[in-house]
Amino acid sequence: MNNKTLLFLLAFLIHFFSQAQNVIIKGQAETYENREIGVWVDKDFISNTEKQLTFSTIDSTGNFLLEFNSKEIQYITLKIDKNIASMYGEPNATYEIIIMPPDSTTYQNPNLEHDVNISINLKSKTEINALTMDYDKRFDDFLSKEYRSFVSRSPQAKIDSFKVAMHNYYSDVKNDYFEAYRTYTIAALEEKTKVSRKKLFDNYLNQKPILYHNQEYFNFFNTFYKQVLRNFSQTQGHELVNQIEIQSNFKGAMDILKKDDFLKNDTIRELVLIKGLYESYYDGTFKKAGIVKLLEHITEESTIAEDQQIAQNILNSFSKLKPGVSAPYFELPDKTGLTHNLDELRSKKFVYVFFFDQQCISCLQQMKIITSLKKQYGTRIEFVGVSVDKANADLKNFCLKNPDYDWLFLFDNSGTKLKNNYEIKSLPAYFLIDMDGKFVQAPAESPDGDIDRAFYDITKPKGKKHNVGDKSNR
Repeated sequence: MNNKTLLFLLAFLIHFFSQAQNVIIKGQAETYENREIGVWVDKDFISNTEKQLTFSTIDSTGNFLLEFNSKEIQYITLKIDKNIASMYGEPNATYEIIIMPPDSTTYQNPNLEHDVNISINLKSKTEINALTMDYDKRFDDFLSKEYRSFVSRSPQAKIDSFKVAMHNYYSDVKNDYFEAYRTYTIAALEEKTKVSRKKLFDNYLNQKPILYHNQEYFNFFNTFYKQVLRNFSQTQGHELVNQIEIQSNFKGAMDILKKDDFLKNDTIRELVLIKGLYESYYDGTFKKAGIVKLLEHITEESTIAEDQQIAQNILNSFSKLKPGVSAPYFELPDKTGLTHNLDELRSKKFVYVFFFDQQCISCLQQMKIITSLKKQYGTRIEFVGVSVDKANADLKNFCLKNPDYDWLFLFDNSGTKLKNNYEIKSLPAYFLIDMDGKFVQAPAESPDGDIDRAFYDITKPKGKKHNVGDKSNR
């Protein structure tokens, strides 16, 4: 390994471990023995597409252990088949929980997810689950006590008093996530009353940061900016149709939306545009082809990383490439001309396939990380690089120059067919395929992302028994 490669890997590892911290959930789930349990989060709160952080197997005595990395407080969902339970996960925290059996007295549709109760051993009153549960009870008590004010449609004075009371009660709590949680549950409540849109905007959105990882913020944001593009199409229809359906012009669409008094802020306006395109894809306000093309432009032209990712998540949700769907078949030559096909590759291992070309700087940087991933996971994961360079000779020369890259390289000789089948818009592109030939992740995380967590979950021993101590129920 040369010095540049070593420095690159060292910088990556320092950055990763300085940002992400481990979250551990020790649990008991009687009646769910020998079944898989997974931890899921929303990738974002506009597309509401999900990703799995980790999974484990509940042992024969009902115990399980889950571990994952997190950079911030996340609202997580635990899933056992169609049974789901939710909680918050905080970096560098360990939780002891009990997942209750499903309610047998209520009919449960086997095709739908349904909630089951969860009990958490709360070790501190300032832990995020303890705080939100305490506040939720006070919020519910307030609504029950003051319901007459809401019926008469004049509750603002009561809401203001409650807001002050909660601010004073939790004044010693220094937790930005919880403060936003309180703020935007009240904002959502006010939105249902006679409070003017201008007051709501000034109090909760104008000159305020966008809280990309706070669900309560987006509950309010999504309601406040509901169907903005459809409303615009009724007043600025021709201009907006032209920018979305004909020009696919990101800047042009942004300029039109700027006419709205609540969309003067560039960052809010961009996010509202993305949200509106997602809504319009399903309500028919604009043609789907134009929506897709404009979202693709946003992933390339936006300077806001979170917006780029949301736009990509939305595009992925439109895709036919989803976890659980069969991966498109391929049969391609290696550098010597010997052909390899997907069925052969996935017969004994999971397959991590990545598309690249030699002009893609990011592709070449990621390969340095793949070297260490292959050393760790190569016995269970088949690493396959697919070159989309112009000629197989280019791939042969690349392999000669990089002897340390000891995984399988193939040359895409299908023209544009394979790239179209895998819906590749830009490089690098990654996919994780299981031994049944179905996608585990599509697209998959990159080598410098969370793909090592997926590899760990795939390759770790299943059914290991974890002894969990006594728990105090809340």
